[in-house]
Amino acid sequence: MVDKCHSTLVYYMSYCEKCGTVLPTESAFCPSCGASVTPSTPSIPVKSPVTPQQRRSRPGGITLLTILQGITSFLTLLGGVALLLLSAFFAAGGWDLIPEEELADALQQIPWASTFTSVQFFALTTAFLAGIGFVLLIVAILGFIMTWGLWSGKGWARLITMIVAVIGILTGIFNLPGSLISILIDIVILYYLTRPHIKAYYQ
Repeated sequence: MVDKCHSTLVYYMSYCEKCGTVLPTESAFCPSCGASVTPSTPSIPVKSPVTPQQRRSRPGGITLLTILQGITSFLTLLGGVALLLLSAFFAAGGWDLIPEEELADALQQIPWASTFTSVQFFALTTAFLAGIGFVLLIVAILGFIMTWGLWSGKGWARLITMIVAVIGILTGIFNLPGSLISILIDIVILYYLTRPHIKAYYQ
């Protein structure tokens, strides 16, 4: 039997009135002395602590936030892989597939590119794409770790998410009005993560 009015599970164990042996559930006779079990046999409650899984349930908003974090991390991973593949393609001679006239016109449209020869420009561009690709891969891996932390109720994941939201709000102020929507989203996330039931889930 479970007492639902407390934060712990309470199991009621019956004992034989004659010899004190613990009685199986719904037993008619004592397995030790054979005495009949009457309905009035007293029950002694034995409390069992509730496990964290029983005590905490994941809020719906956290589930949604975690899913969005996972999708963002996956898209970031795809972007990083795409840039690495593109840089590898260029490094393997992909620049030669672009007509020279189009390359010349493109270089003329880039003011700083005129200070480099075409070979240096191609090498720098390839290295730049590879560098951005590696950065995106690292960001994606960190994002997957954050996704796991938010889903599992890790306190550090909530704290980092709040810090990122605050940084987003502060940096977005300098880009108003274009960043108004992102600022509002960060404010909502920050407010939600400070609610008592959310704090309780991450304790």
